[in-house]
Amino acid sequence: MGNLAWSCATCRCADDDAIPLMRDFSNEFVRRRGEERRPRGAGSSSGEVVSIVGCNDKSDVDSLDPMTLCQWAISYAKAGHKDEELFLAISAAAIPMLGRFNSRHFSNLLYAFALAGHTPTKGGCGLSSPTSSLFDEIAASIIHQIPTFSSQHMANTLWAYAKVNHASPELFDAIAREAIPRMREFSAQQLANVAWAFSKFHPPTTSDSVFDRVAEEVVVRGFDSFTMQGLAMLAHSYASVGHVKRGDFWDAIDRAATTRRTELGAIESSQIAWSFATIGRPSDDLFRGIEVFVLSNANRIKPQGLSNLAWAFAMLGYDSPEFFRAIAEESLRRLDEFTPEDEVMLVLAYSRTSHTSPELLDRIASNSLSHLDEYTGLDLFNLVLSYVRMGRQSRHWMEVIASEIIRRPFAFSPQVIVGVTWAYASTGCRIPALLNFLSDECINSCDELKSKEVASLAWSFASLDFHHRPLLSALADSSDRRWSQFDASSIANMAWAYATGREDRPRLFEGIVNAAIDRRNEFTSQGVSMLLWSCSAAGHFDRRLFLSMEPTARSLLRECDCQSLANIAWAYAVADLEADSLFGLESPFVNVLLEKYDEFDHRGLCQLHQWNLWIKENANDSALPAHIEKRCYDEFINQPLHGSIFQKDVMSELGLMGILLEEEVRTQSGYSLDAVVHVNGESIGLEVDGPYHFVGKRPTGSTILKHRQVAAIDGIQVVSIPYWEWNDLDQSVDKQQYLRVKLGLDGQKMASICT
Repeated sequence: MGNLAWSCATCRCADDDAIPLMRDFSNEFVRRRGEERRPRGAGSSSGEVVSIVGCNDKSDVDSLDPMTLCQWAISYAKAGHKDEELFLAISAAAIPMLGRFNSRHFSNLLYAFALAGHTPTKGGCGLSSPTSSLFDEIAASIIHQIPTFSSQHMANTLWAYAKVNHASPELFDAIAREAIPRMREFSAQQLANVAWAFSKFHPPTTSDSVFDRVAEEVVVRGFDSFTMQGLAMLAHSYASVGHVKRGDFWDAIDRAATTRRTELGAIESSQIAWSFATIGRPSDDLFRGIEVFVLSNANRIKPQGLSNLAWAFAMLGYDSPEFFRAIAEESLRRLDEFTPEDEVMLVLAYSRTSHTSPELLDRIASNSLSHLDEYTGLDLFNLVLSYVRMGRQSRHWMEVIASEIIRRPFAFSPQVIVGVTWAYASTGCRIPALLNFLSDECINSCDELKSKEVASLAWSFASLDFHHRPLLSALADSSDRRWSQFDASSIANMAWAYATGREDRPRLFEGIVNAAIDRRNEFTSQGVSMLLWSCSAAGHFDRRLFLSMEPTARSLLRECDCQSLANIAWAYAVADLEADSLFGLESPFVNVLLEKYDEFDHRGLCQLHQWNLWIKENANDSALPAHIEKRCYDEFINQPLHGSIFQKDVMSELGLMGILLEEEVRTQSGYSLDAVVHVNGESIGLEVDGPYHFVGKRPTGSTILKHRQVAAIDGIQVVSIPYWEWNDLDQSVDKQQYLRVKLGLDGQKMASICT
């Protein structure tokens, strides 16, 4: 019956009647092997079942020999008859006789089961453990017999385990040790199979040696004996594991593939293109050949191939409009055939090329919403990042993606969380539920992040005005031990994030200052601006920082945009530190400012007004031309005034005390004071300072600058009423006594008049 099955398998293409005949043979084999399960023991009420009834029938086992059993397996595997019951029966018959197998039998049986896609487990008789499988049993049987294997048997064995994705590190190590000194015995196809198998499973002790030895052998032989499929398989295998240290090997692949580019097929084109892109190796002539093939044969390429080709061309900068148009048109026509991974690769590709396909990208975005649960966490990350970079995201799409992310706790690495947070921050898409989720997910993993990732995460949350205090604390603690690892851009981002978050962390800013001084020559104009503004805004005026950054800022003035110029000017005004080389007569600062004057917005002009006040305060003369000075002043006084319940409460108590006052007073310098009172002939400005005026319990840079300039320029001493002091007072009598002390009226007769 085995010989008949073999004959039918051989002639199946010529005679369709062979297929039902083989099915009959299969059913008969299963019947004879006792595949049908039944209760153990006649009349048993236990319901216990046996795995395969015929397993313990020694006479039945003896009726089969290894060669016949392998013949059965290969016949049906090659014929495409992959009935699970049949292969379970073959497995059950094989295991008791593994001791009679030789290397050829083992490799043939493994090859057949891999070709059929079966790895029988849990229930085949003779298995050494309930969770063992046929492949486990064979590995244990042959691991000490590898020296008897031919090159073909070793290659087939490796191929089979890799094909069914069944890891066996000890077996792979044993084969590697035997194959390395015998690599000359391997044919071209066998070398390709070995490399492919080790790219799927690469045990740490021997895989590098195998790749080195295969590469050495290939370079010596050349590629004349390799099919294009074998060449592509080699390239793909080496690229998959990132093995690039043998430049001569890749040179040989490049030459051979380029010379034989007319032999390229659909699979070979996509594999070679993907491989070269993965290792970052351009090859103009080769990719022109691949492009020619794609333009004429796009309909023959599978979805995965289309995605890989688009990604490869985009990654290597081959920005051919005809190529990307052909890929887009074919992908649109067959988009329903694409897996989520294929869709993501397409999106990644088109996000990196100037030849975007709006229709394709919109279709993928729309389709993705119906099967988000099929995407991996990394896929979702790449989708979001790509659409954001292209500016093709919609608020609704981002919200649905956010809901899917929240549904998957512990599914995202800290690095992916950094990228997702950046994507939402860069579009201003503030979704509190998502931000809380992302914060909680990575709060205990901050030490796993690189310094640039720490800074990116802090910046992202700050830019969305979402200040998760426990996360900010964890990021600060993680940074404290490694400021030397932060580059200039990351230092500036950290400073900005913690300044805008009003985090009272003097130690963190000390670390930022020291790191910035060490890298003072590495900052861009934007980086200098962010750093100095942040330190001033946080009220952290370190003289060393401002002195060390002065030459850097001066050298970058012409590279600054208008906001950077305003930030630098404002920062030095707040710090109240002389910077003659930056703002003096010999500096180009004012000239650069005048060149960009029309680009300044309201915020920038207000900052310039405060800077100009500082210059006048120290030099008794305006640094700005009269018309610009007036415009800056007009912008400064044209700011909305916002009262608060706190402010009304203070004013009410002052009224009950009989103090006449005027609220919202505009001073000559342009500042607005909450109130001004005259006490015993002296004008006193009153500022009701809420939480936004402080970093912790220290005044912000803006608060410090205002109080200082009102006193110096307007001659009005400012008295601050901090919110936490007022909140500690419950009774009106206590509040009034507090105000008497603040205004210097304690024990004195009050004589106040309205200004």
